[in-house]
Amino acid sequence: MATRISVSVKGLTGLEDQDRMLDELAAETGLSWRSRAVDEGRVLTGGIVEIVLVAAVGKATEMTVSAAVDAVKRVVERWRGERLDPPETSVGTESVPDSAAEPTVEGLDG
Repeated sequence: MATRISVSVKGLTGLEDQDRMLDELAAETGLSWRSRAVDEGRVLTGGIVEIVLVAAVGKATEMTVSAAVDAVKRVVERWRGERLDPPETSVGTESVPDSAAEPTVEGLDG
């Protein structure tokens, strides 16, 4: 079994916030992250949106699940701490079959 880690960001975000968080998550965890807009999706001019960022920790990954989740929480808290009015965020995990370890959920963007 693998574990899918997801970060949900809901609220006012800037144009570069999503890409910056993806880069920080990848750098901190060494995992490949993907984003998926939820409901109305990304608003190019900024606005209230919900974005889900997803990565998977499988058997071939050097980082343990608990270490990966701890690293993700550090990135999210640091990212939120840099904002005057931080958006709502949550970090979740879900067990998935090894064949589904790569974040290939329909609707994921690059």
